[in-house]
Amino acid sequence: MVDERLAAAEEPRAGAVDRGAGAGGERPAAAPRTESAGSEDTVTLRELYLVFRAGLPVVLGVALLLGLAAFAFRALQGATYTSTAVVQVVQPRVSAQPGPGLDVNVASPLNAPTYRAIAMSPAILNALADRLDLADVLELGVLDVVPGPGPSSGDAIGVTHVVTVPTARGAEWAATVANAWAEATVEAAREVLLAPFNEAGDRVAADLAARESAYQAASEAWADFLAVDEREELRRRLGALVDLEASRRGRLDDVEAEAQALRARIAALRDAGRTSDELAADLAALEAEAEHLRGELEASGREGDGLRTRLGELERQAAELQRRVSTTSLAYFRAAPAAAELQLQRELAAGAVHVAIPADVPLEPDPRNTLLTVLAAMVVGALGATLYVFMREAIREPEPA
Repeated sequence: MVDERLAAAEEPRAGAVDRGAGAGGERPAAAPRTESAGSEDTVTLRELYLVFRAGLPVVLGVALLLGLAAFAFRALQGATYTSTAVVQVVQPRVSAQPGPGLDVNVASPLNAPTYRAIAMSPAILNALADRLDLADVLELGVLDVVPGPGPSSGDAIGVTHVVTVPTARGAEWAATVANAWAEATVEAAREVLLAPFNEAGDRVAADLAARESAYQAASEAWADFLAVDEREELRRRLGALVDLEASRRGRLDDVEAEAQALRARIAALRDAGRTSDELAADLAALEAEAEHLRGELEASGREGDGLRTRLGELERQAAELQRRVSTTSLAYFRAAPAAAELQLQRELAAGAVHVAIPADVPLEPDPRNTLLTVLAAMVVGALGATLYVFMREAIREPEPA
């Protein structure tokens, strides 16, 4: 069709050229024309307009049909009630100031996509239907979870439970379903938040019990040792033995001095040609006493070595027991506050998710926006039909000349 119009437009131009021929019937030589290789593929605005005008009935018909279909859909859809419940999740914060105890910090993030997955899970919806004594989850209405209001960050998020039900179920039913759904989801979200704390709490409790048992065993061993501790007795005996040895050494020194004096007197008497049996007897007695003192000193020395060895063993045992008590007590008392801190974090996590704004009974049905829906359907239909018209013209085979 476009080729026929172009051929008709070229015919008057050819006649004008024939009328301009000379008297001899000869036509003047035409100026040579140069055309680009791609000129045949050029489409003018006039051609586009003609194609669109030819397909305008199709465009209008499709737009009208879609508009009528959208109007019928809205008319048959029926009125609905929508109720919303807002849930807020705030991540708990516990002071992380360094202290003598163990630093136990459990992170349990719950973002908006995770919360939506929990809320829309079949387990939650089936439990909600059972709680409301429904035979099927379809009787709950149209359920959706949307983010907001408020910002959604790692520290706090807000989500909204949206429930839409037909007007036949009543406005109160929409609010009932929204509140019940929000509460069921909050309970499940709390379980997700508390799961890491429960696991960490079990591990901390087991570790704390082991540390307490070790501390108790070390304390009992130290108490048993103190019950039979001989160190004070050994020290007393060793001190008395040292004093006795000092006394015996002093007496031995005196006896040896007296014996030396008697030997000198006996030697002097011998030099004078005289003898004294009494002095010899005294010397023998002094030498015997000195020998006895030396034996006692040797025996007391052996006894003192035994006492020192025993005392050293007891001191080493006491030091080992004290070190064990100190180590186990330090480990236990460092871990003991961790259990309390973890319990505090668990309680804070349990209250981190809650229903911030319960659902209220809607006062009137939802607006249908029928006009806007019909206009949108007509616009979409017109655009689709226009595309069809141009595509049909593009792939149409040209008519033979």
